[in-house]
Amino acid sequence: MKIQPLKWLRSLHAKLFLLVALVTSVLTIAVAYNITRNSRRELESYSKNLTIEAARTIETEILERDPKFQDKRKVEGMLESIAGDDRSIFQMDVFPRLDRTEQVDRPISSGVEDEIQWTPELGKFMSLKGPTAELVQLSTGNKGWKVYLPIQNPKGDKYPPIGLIRAYCNLERWETVWANNQSRTLKTLPWVILGEFILLWVILGIFVNDPLRNITEAMERLEQGEAAARASVGHADELGAIANRFNLMASQLERASGERESFIEEIRGLNGNLQNRIDAALADLQAKNAELESLVERNSLLREELSQQERLAVAGQLTATFAHEVGTPLNLVNSHLQLLEGQEDLTDKTRDRLGVIHSQIKRVGEIVRRLLDMTRRPQLKQEPVSLNELVDGLQQLWQPTLTAHGVVFDVASPKHVVVNADRKQMEQLFINLVNNAVDAMPGGGQIHLRVHPEGDGWNVELQDSGQGIPPEVLPKVFKPMFTTKPEGKGTGLGLSICREIVRTHGGEIRLISEVGQGTTVIFSLPGLARAAA
Repeated sequence: MKIQPLKWLRSLHAKLFLLVALVTSVLTIAVAYNITRNSRRELESYSKNLTIEAARTIETEILERDPKFQDKRKVEGMLESIAGDDRSIFQMDVFPRLDRTEQVDRPISSGVEDEIQWTPELGKFMSLKGPTAELVQLSTGNKGWKVYLPIQNPKGDKYPPIGLIRAYCNLERWETVWANNQSRTLKTLPWVILGEFILLWVILGIFVNDPLRNITEAMERLEQGEAAARASVGHADELGAIANRFNLMASQLERASGERESFIEEIRGLNGNLQNRIDAALADLQAKNAELESLVERNSLLREELSQQERLAVAGQLTATFAHEVGTPLNLVNSHLQLLEGQEDLTDKTRDRLGVIHSQIKRVGEIVRRLLDMTRRPQLKQEPVSLNELVDGLQQLWQPTLTAHGVVFDVASPKHVVVNADRKQMEQLFINLVNNAVDAMPGGGQIHLRVHPEGDGWNVELQDSGQGIPPEVLPKVFKPMFTTKPEGKGTGLGLSICREIVRTHGGEIRLISEVGQGTTVIFSLPGLARAAA
């Protein structure tokens, strides 16, 4: 039989074959890719767990045999028994901590110990509660796992670790295993796809092409006037039903017109039902899309909140480090100063100068403590607080600064505003907000404080007539370490701390600002007790 490619391409057999072949090929390739990718992930996960278990084994051996590292040769022997160039565990290092100090003794390693150096960056891994792993490039040129595991103190978790274990796992062998699997898969895949094509061709030829050709030939004979033309399809499927239907129509030609109308009506009904199902499916899809958009928006908000919390934590760590580094020399200087003041042969002028030095050192210490208080998470000590008395007391504190900057402060509030809150945190909240308002009005201006009831709580508005905040900056003002003030004028923590205080009390805070028109800070404290005005 002469093969006609163009005619075949227009046939249903070709369309079904190409479509199903494409789908099966894509699925086969996708399955093969997924298998190889999962194989690689499993090998990486297994090698990582193997490295962690090796580190835990060394930790257990050290704690049971030599927790004080008195026999380093024994520890080195344990490391060499597990790690080596010809093993998956490429190298293991142990950094013993000296007793009652933050210093680290000479490292113990399965490799060349002289090449092992302790760096301050390794100190952060000493404070971990468990193992941590990362993929790195080894000195051999291969990828490998690097695992850090603190050696826990046998006295308990309250005591610092007695050392740190660092283990390297060479992935060269696992890469070879994965490469072999991938190679076998790539070699086998074309034959599998070819076999699918052949099987698909045979199945479509038997169950689709031959019955369709038989039916088509019978129709052509009937069209040419051969009344005895019948389709001989023996399959009990849809094509067999079509052939039987054709044979029935050919034998009952006189009633074909009525049956055709009935068939058309049936098709119309099916189309209407199908349209209704499509409309219902579209409505359901639109609802799911709206739900997905809501989830994406919530996820974005949660990511933003997490980022801000992380930045605030970093600011707290930096401030705590600064306070520690400054506090130690201050205590030393203060001790020597007290020794000098205790000398009896000092002149009055010298004692006066020592007194000035002592007062300034005390002042610096207070500044350091205030910095630490700013970064600590607020601890609520709730009690009934009169908001009016609180603001009146703070006005006496603000007045010299307000007068010096030419700022007028007025309050509009009901007579009795009682909140169940932490007084110190409320003071810090108002001080931070008023200081920001004063900084925004270098040439003087007005600050208006408005308090009015809202539900079961109070709504507070603090409005200034300052420079305002640009629209592109306004969404960032509550982020930790972000400030629009000149260098040396702000830390970027004030508004983030204010938001934390308000949220801790169960409220929310927001800003409304326009450049040249001033800024209004609005925050609510829901659920607070309120006396009748």
